[in-house]
Amino acid sequence: MSVNLLTSREAVLEAIREWDELGRSAFLQKYGYGSAKSYFVQHDGKAYDSKAIAGVAVGKQFPDRGPLRNDEFSGGEVVRQKLSALGFEFVTEVKITAADLSLLESSRAKGRYADLSDDERQAYIRITSALKEVGAAVVASLGQSDYELKLTAGFNLGSGVRGAVPKDLWFGIYAKENAEAFVGNPQLFMIVSTRGVELGFAPSTHPSGFSASSIKAKMRAAAPKIYDLIPKSGSQVARELEPSLEQSGGWFLRRQTRLQPQSSDFNGLSDWLDYLHSAAGRANAGGSISRYLLPAELEGRDLLSEALEAAEIFRPLMELVRADRTPNSTVHPDTTPFATLMARFLSEFSDARSQPFAVIQPLWSAASHLRQWLEDLPPVAKRPDLTVSWSAGKGVWARVPWISILNRKVTTSTQRGLYCVFLISQDLSSVYLTLAQGVTDLNNELGPARANEVLSERASNFRSGISELAGAGFILDNDVDLKCDGRLARGYEQSVIAYVKYDATALPTDAELNSHLEALLAAYDELARSVVTGDLTPEAEPLSPDHSDGVDMPPFTIDDAMAELFLPREEFERILSTWVRKKNIVLQGAPGVGKSFIAKRLAYALLGVRDASRVETVQFHQSYGYEDFIQGYRPTVAGGFELRDGTFFRFCQRAANDQTRPYVFIIDEVNRGNLSKIFGELMLLIEPDKRSREWGVSLAYSADGDPRFYVPPNLHIIGMMNTADRSLSMVDYALRRRFGFFDLEPGFTSPTFRAHLTDKAIGEEVIDWVITRMTALNDDIALDTTNLGPGFRIGHSFFVPNEPVADGTAWSRSVMETEIYPLLREYWFDDSAKAESWFARLIS
Repeated sequence: MSVNLLTSREAVLEAIREWDELGRSAFLQKYGYGSAKSYFVQHDGKAYDSKAIAGVAVGKQFPDRGPLRNDEFSGGEVVRQKLSALGFEFVTEVKITAADLSLLESSRAKGRYADLSDDERQAYIRITSALKEVGAAVVASLGQSDYELKLTAGFNLGSGVRGAVPKDLWFGIYAKENAEAFVGNPQLFMIVSTRGVELGFAPSTHPSGFSASSIKAKMRAAAPKIYDLIPKSGSQVARELEPSLEQSGGWFLRRQTRLQPQSSDFNGLSDWLDYLHSAAGRANAGGSISRYLLPAELEGRDLLSEALEAAEIFRPLMELVRADRTPNSTVHPDTTPFATLMARFLSEFSDARSQPFAVIQPLWSAASHLRQWLEDLPPVAKRPDLTVSWSAGKGVWARVPWISILNRKVTTSTQRGLYCVFLISQDLSSVYLTLAQGVTDLNNELGPARANEVLSERASNFRSGISELAGAGFILDNDVDLKCDGRLARGYEQSVIAYVKYDATALPTDAELNSHLEALLAAYDELARSVVTGDLTPEAEPLSPDHSDGVDMPPFTIDDAMAELFLPREEFERILSTWVRKKNIVLQGAPGVGKSFIAKRLAYALLGVRDASRVETVQFHQSYGYEDFIQGYRPTVAGGFELRDGTFFRFCQRAANDQTRPYVFIIDEVNRGNLSKIFGELMLLIEPDKRSREWGVSLAYSADGDPRFYVPPNLHIIGMMNTADRSLSMVDYALRRRFGFFDLEPGFTSPTFRAHLTDKAIGEEVIDWVITRMTALNDDIALDTTNLGPGFRIGHSFFVPNEPVADGTAWSRSVMETEIYPLLREYWFDDSAKAESWFARLIS
């Protein structure tokens, strides 16, 4: 059967009408066609996959024959000619090329739009035209009357953005009724930047995407209302969206748009939805599900096809969120009994842990369903500060899986603080509903033996304030049996303040659980008030409220980093990109080039937030060893010894328990230590392709049964080296091949350096004097390859005041006398005349 049978324009229109009625995905699925990558036929401003339309139209014209199957005929030019002969027009293929992005990159070095070359200006015209054409087609496919297309804010092809070069070009598509109340959100978006083309769905535009503070505030206020309308994990919409994303492929779940390409911040859709509904997500006020087309991937990719596919995938989310709707109109309470949900979770966990650790969808779905059910239970739902989370392990299956209920004013992590938690025995025979304490942080601080003593003492003291729980069926003791001899499990047992035990074969009814949870949460409320206000007795040693999860922390972008650095943006992005890929880098340079300062900004840019709790710093020295870094025995107050975890080991454990977020470990003076002695067996494990449990090793002091140690993939390492330190030996090859190395240059000639000094009230004459003399001095140091060389040049940080300077001349002379001159004498210790000569030139 051939498409040449098709002669009826009305049959084509009938196929188009059915497409409009079913939607693209359902139409293609019904008739067995894949998504087109090109050749889109147009009708009434909408674009349609021409081969599918033509094949179905044959069936409309010849009902007895039926539609053509996808494998019965060729599409492309054959279909174009046939449908064109019937009076239909085709959409021109829409492309943006790597060459266009290269021109964008070169244009970024120019301060004003008027300074662009003709080629660069033509690239802006081509990209804007492509965005406009693609955006209009997506609006038509969604429904012209319901949606609005917005292109790059404030951008004019003739004058740029108020005369400046825009940092990127984009479109956003949103429901018209959301324009005011929701600041034009949620959006389908496409962003074209020097990194590539990012497209997808954003429930809310991150406030950092706006320049006006009033709009930032409005977006933060709107985001929680939007998220109330976004479906929760386990909902019907979520269950239907997940396979669509998997089938389409290449989607990444992020905290906002415009982040580093090709990585996810979450393990799956359920985690991403849970984040949006959490306090951290609502405070962040951003998020996206996006796909990146990198410059090298743009060849042969039709952006219109990509965008239309995204529109169909995310149409349900776009249609659900409307400013005039209330959360109750989209929420349907789950009537499945708790016993059924918990039994399903236990069964799925039992099946999953017989396999290597991974995100196993049936288990994750069961856990998310149970978590959502608990959140909707009246004792939990009526307490707005509570959040429910769960864990089946991180990188390795947990011996004791759990489901926790935390008061965010007390703690946001199960590693510390007080919380309610379902503890499940290792053999899955028992479920304990408990009021308990965080174990991990105390273990790291005191060691397991002393930590268990403190946990037991605190539990005893806490019980004195909640004696009424005994009347509700709880046992005020910690004699739970988790059927596990692991040290973490023993800590869990010691941490318990009160509990009620459920047999896995006789789980409670909903009414029984509701009664138990109400009593337990009332007791938790009382203790929570005491922890927050400090009213507990001193003997109880209450843990302080924890705010280390990044809630209310502002986002940190590359733009934020560049506002504080004298490093060229392209170099910063090159370092960051290599670091994401390589996992380990070393910043090397002379004194004062800003290694420590740049390392922190790289860390925050990688994290996406200025969160110091996820950044750890150590300094190597000659006596630093494996026991300090990894693990070793330390004396106790009782006169004996106990095994204590080192700084890197503890930080790896924290990162492994939070693999949806990146962590950064900074090592200052990395080449001052004996690297083989410090790293030991970890020299292999830090390699980027060895970051998994598969490569785990037994550490030097591991006991039988201890889990193998590995470095998690979300932990990134920065080393720093001072190239002017004569006492250091060369870094050995073992380190060099596992790290990317970057030389940091003095920034005296950077425009940002001059701007910083001007901002600190230093006059142009003094600025010119500092730049001219220090540049000349560094040139001489670099040429002295016998004694010094380029690695000894002096950095700009000596001349970066933190506060405004009253007398610029006196300030600069003081720096020369007290900081630069002593360094020169050390450099030229065997040629004091040269040091004196240069000092005289510097202060003249």
